[in-house]
Amino acid sequence: MIVGVDVHRRAHCAALIDERGVVLGTLSFPNTAAGVGKLRTWLGARDAGSAVIGIENGAGYGQMLCSALAAAGLEVLNVPAWRTKRDRGKHGFGKSDPGDAVAIARVVLCDRERLGPALEPELVRALAIVETLRRQTVARRTDAIQRLRALWTQFDPEAEAAVGNMRAARTLRRLRRLNLGSGVLGDAATSCLHRIAAEIARLDVAVGDLDKQLAELVAQSGNPLEDVCGAGLQVTATLIAQSGDVRRFRDRAAYARYGGVAPIPCGSGTTAGRHRLHRGGNRQVNAALHRIAIVQAQWDPAAQAYLERKLAEGKTPREARRALKRHLANLVYRRLKGWAEDALPATAS
Repeated sequence: MIVGVDVHRRAHCAALIDERGVVLGTLSFPNTAAGVGKLRTWLGARDAGSAVIGIENGAGYGQMLCSALAAAGLEVLNVPAWRTKRDRGKHGFGKSDPGDAVAIARVVLCDRERLGPALEPELVRALAIVETLRRQTVARRTDAIQRLRALWTQFDPEAEAAVGNMRAARTLRRLRRLNLGSGVLGDAATSCLHRIAAEIARLDVAVGDLDKQLAELVAQSGNPLEDVCGAGLQVTATLIAQSGDVRRFRDRAAYARYGGVAPIPCGSGTTAGRHRLHRGGNRQVNAALHRIAIVQAQWDPAAQAYLERKLAEGKTPREARRALKRHLANLVYRRLKGWAEDALPATAS
């Protein structure tokens, strides 16, 4: 028997189906340790204590549930949202938590061999948490810089335009002493400017601390992309965190599709052989591969020769760069797979 679990912040919904896809029952339970016990008791009462469990968003709200079920020795699989959406569309209109749970269970029934474990290895999860927080902190810092510039340019656009790097310590110290004028307006603007400058300084320190933490985590088991031109610490951390345990992909082509760098066939008749850009996939992985490709196009002779060959074949510069990203996806997949085999726990056979 198979269980599908639709997870949410406060409560989850589980659906139990048999090997023919017939629904045997559904259960709503809280996202707590007691809720996990309720689920296991419910399954035991239906002789499904060893059922295979599929969870959508197991790395998010389902993290605690995945950990508890995996610790109990159950097989817990990750069901991508796009697979669930495709299956849900077969059963008409409308949406409900029990219906979503049934759709997840039926995906496991049909595509079990294509699904990876819901619970990533501990090191990958640690990198994912820190990398996500760093990305969010950088976004907050960028937002603060934009707010500071928008305020400053109202009072002294010439001085604001003259500053290129707003994160420089010297610039921030000067801004925290800057006076935008006297009176009610000047005092209010000066106070706000000082607060935003202090916020940028704090966020800059936070980003530096997170960079150090990422470096320590990557160094624990070796950097699999250390000698790849363009793959700095942040790019490497992003690729490991967002790719997870790449042994869950059946081959390099599946990984390329996951990263959104596998072209999609779109030709027909006289246009046979044409491909278009894939706008799906994990956009963080795609962005990391793009950064490597941009750097290599500038500095790596092998990549430059590769691009020249593609241009000679009649591809446009943009198409040649996409081909390079696809080539880099193969390289990253091989490196991460070898790293996973050496550094991560063995996967269940």
